[in-house]
Amino acid sequence: MAYNYINDLAHIFALNYKRFKYIEPATISEPTNETTKEPPNRSTNESANESTSPKQYSARLTRDDRIRVQTLREAGFTYEQIAKQLNITQNQVQYACQSGQVTPKKARGAAPKLSETQMDEIIEWISSSKRNRRMPYHKVVKALNLNVTPTTLAYSLKKRGYTRCKALRKPYLSPENRRQRLIWALEHVQWTYEQWKQLLWTDETWVTSGSHTRIYVTRKAGEELDDTCVRSKISRRRGWMFWGSFHGNMKGPCLFWEKEWSSINAERYCERTVPLIDGYLRLMRQEGLHLQLMQDGAPGHSSSFTKDELHSRGIYPIFWPAFSPDLNPIETIWDWMKDWIQDRYPDDEELSYDQLREIVRAAWDAVFESFLIQLIGSMQARCQAVIAANGGNIPY
Repeated sequence: MAYNYINDLAHIFALNYKRFKYIEPATISEPTNETTKEPPNRSTNESANESTSPKQYSARLTRDDRIRVQTLREAGFTYEQIAKQLNITQNQVQYACQSGQVTPKKARGAAPKLSETQMDEIIEWISSSKRNRRMPYHKVVKALNLNVTPTTLAYSLKKRGYTRCKALRKPYLSPENRRQRLIWALEHVQWTYEQWKQLLWTDETWVTSGSHTRIYVTRKAGEELDDTCVRSKISRRRGWMFWGSFHGNMKGPCLFWEKEWSSINAERYCERTVPLIDGYLRLMRQEGLHLQLMQDGAPGHSSSFTKDELHSRGIYPIFWPAFSPDLNPIETIWDWMKDWIQDRYPDDEELSYDQLREIVRAAWDAVFESFLIQLIGSMQARCQAVIAANGGNIPY
C-alpha cells in the first residue's frame, strides 16, 4: 500500500509542475525513515556507493532526469536512494536538487565550426602532396571551399598538432638514391664501434664570419628598423673552403683551400688533398692502424681521374651512397664549428681573410674528443633511421 502511495506521489508531482511536460513515473522502492535534510558531508557508505555505481549519464542531466530527481527528493527520498533508483551519481542528484532548475543551462562556448570528420578529411588532403603541404591556409580554405576563415582553420589544425613550419633543406632523393641508401644502411647497421673507428671521415665546408642561422631579436611594433634590430646585409661575405678529417676520437689532417688554387676539381684535389690523405694513412699504418678512406660523391672525389690516382697509391675508399650528408658524421662537426664561431663573433662585422682563417682553425682545434666518440656512436642509429625511412632522409 505504501509502495503504491509513493509511486502515485511521484506521478502527481510531475503532473503539477505547469512548466514540466508529462513524465511516466519511475518504478521506485519505498523511502526510508531517514531525515529529509541531506547532511553537508556524505557518509563513507554514500561515497563508496557513488564511486561504484555505474555512470550511464553524462555530467549534464536532461530536463526529464532533473524533474524525476526533484520529485523524488520532495517525496522524502535521500540522495543515495535517488541515485540508485535512477542509475546516476550522487553528485548529479545533489546538483539537480540545489540548483532548483530543471532546464539545463546551455553549454558554454560555440560548437566547433569544423567537425572531427571534416578535420580528418582536411588533414588527409594536406598530407597527400608536397604542393598541398606548402599551401597557405587562405588557399586551403579556397581550394576545399571551406565555410571558415583561415584563422579558424589554423586554430583547428593546431589543436590536432599541425602548424606552419620552415621546410627543412634536404637533398632530392630519386628512387635509385633511396635504394642505394637503404642497401648501404642494411649492410652496415650491424657494424661495431671498432669497425666504425677504422674509417677516415673526410669532407669540405665553406665557412664565413657572422651568423649561419636565423637571428631573432626582442622588439616591439615600430622598432623593426632600429639599428639594434636590423641585420646587415653583405652581398658576398669573405669565406674559406676548409677540408678536414677524423677517425675514432682523433682529428686527422686539415687543409685551407687557398684562394689562388681556384675551385676544387679532380686535378686540384689530387694535387693538394690526396697526398695529404696518403701520407696520413701511411703514418697510421706504421702505428698499426689500418684506416679506410671515406669521401662523398662530389665531382672532384668521384671522377675517374681521382679514383685512378687513389688506386695507384693503394687507397680504396668505402662505397658511399649519393646525396647522403646525413650519414656522414663530419657534417655535424661543421655545424658545431659554425655555431662556435657564431657564439664568439656574433656581430655582422666583416672579418679579413687572415682573421677568419685564425678563427676557423681555432674552432677546429676546439672540437673535443668526447664529441667525436659520440658521433661515431651515432652511426648505428643513423643506419637504423635510414632503414626505417626506407632509404629516405633522416633527422641528422
